[in-house]
Amino acid sequence: MLPITPIITSRSHRTARASRPALGLAAILALLVAGCGGKEPEQEQAAPPARDPNTPLAVASSGLSTPESVLWDDTRRVWYVSNINGSPTAKDDNGYILRLGPGLARLDSLPFINGADDDITLNAPKGLALQGDTLWVADIDMLRGFDVTTGTQVADVDLRRLRATFLNDVAVGNDGAIYITDSGIAFGADGAVTHPGLSRVFEVRNRTPRQAVVLPRESAANGIIWHPAMNAWLIVGFNTPNIYSWVTGAKEATVAGTGPGGADGIVVLADGSTLLTSWADSSVTLFFGGLTTTMRRGLNAPADLGYDARRGVIAVPLFSDNRVELWPVTSTPSATSVPLRP
Repeated sequence: MLPITPIITSRSHRTARASRPALGLAAILALLVAGCGGKEPEQEQAAPPARDPNTPLAVASSGLSTPESVLWDDTRRVWYVSNINGSPTAKDDNGYILRLGPGLARLDSLPFINGADDDITLNAPKGLALQGDTLWVADIDMLRGFDVTTGTQVADVDLRRLRATFLNDVAVGNDGAIYITDSGIAFGADGAVTHPGLSRVFEVRNRTPRQAVVLPRESAANGIIWHPAMNAWLIVGFNTPNIYSWVTGAKEATVAGTGPGGADGIVVLADGSTLLTSWADSSVTLFFGGLTTTMRRGLNAPADLGYDARRGVIAVPLFSDNRVELWPVTSTPSATSVPLRP
């Protein structure tokens, strides 16, 4: 419907209108409807149905095999997903990395980085970190680097001389060094877990590794993330409910809080709170101010999650289900506020 706005451009127009009989509002509306081709006013469209808060925004399953870690690349607008493709400790050179679009659409018909290729060595890739044009990948007892544009292998940092047992997560520090957790665990032929190694963090600077800090052996250090506001690292362990805080260079880590245990991945949200995944209760849990609150359950074996701060979403790899789920996040610095929104 056109707006009812009288336009007077000259005195003669006003005089002509004044000599005409006054039109009632109903007559004016009738004339406007007729001038619009006789169409009735458009009806307001019904609002779309509310999204089910228990349904992920998107799911990826094609081409995934034991997905362990997801990393968001905001520059290239892609998710990288590490796939162990078998045993987490087997040196079988069949691990690979896929790229997914922002909505989890698969971008490569073949893996972007594939241990099956003759010029690539990748056994059981786990944690991922991006530093410039290099994608760093934890691979049992090696840290491997790949060109993020071409997928070419560009570096191998050997941690075997430091008796690395089970390299797990990778993160880049504010000092430019690379930090890697070693869970210190091993799997027997029957699947039983043993602890032949130390639970610790390695630092790699100029491609030279050193042991940075040792955590309690039973903790099985897993996820690690730099927390800018705390000016410290947060570390979670697979075999402990403790959430550790560690300052670079300190001889020991301290307990910052406790969670459900069985922790895997951890990310810092835009508001300074953190989310961690737990195998113990199949959850995503919020950690803030020393307190934890379970935000979402029903995630089978949730591993090392990724976070896109610009869109406010997390991508959670489900280790045992061979899938990645995309969930929305609300940035709220309160352990009593639900950060996963419908």
